[in-house]
Amino acid sequence: MANLNLNRISRVLTDQEMQDLKQQLDNCQQILSFLTELDSKERKTLKRINLDHHHFVQETLAVMNYVDLPLPPHIGADEIAKDLALYEQLQQLIIQVEQLLKRLKDSAALVGSEAYGQSSLVYHLLAALASSSLPGYATAYERLQVCFKKYGRKSDQQQTEE
Repeated sequence: MANLNLNRISRVLTDQEMQDLKQQLDNCQQILSFLTELDSKERKTLKRINLDHHHFVQETLAVMNYVDLPLPPHIGADEIAKDLALYEQLQQLIIQVEQLLKRLKDSAALVGSEAYGQSSLVYHLLAALASSSLPGYATAYERLQVCFKKYGRKSDQQQTEE
């Protein structure tokens, strides 16, 4: 396991980079403007496609090429083929987006932890310096102490009570 005490990421995106990234995400949403959102009830009622179902759909398309079926106008090989092709394309995008999202979340967790860990170190250093009665440290320590008591780690006693 990597040493989590090191400053593994030392970077800030420029305003231009943030703007560019947001613009590219907006562009993706515009290209994919046909995407829809389902409520939980709709999502539960959908038939999920898996590898076997995927093969079934492909075989159905193959059969429809040589068998003339009396189907309603809204059901046809062209529409099934388009749906299957889009499904395959979306699956490729989902893999990439999920990989990116995982890296975004992991990196955010890491840099957040680094910021908190280093701040905690500064707080404890100030506590030691303030208790030694060196001038100027008590005020800084007291300022951080207010936040640390409110937001810092719970004491051992509080953790065992929960």
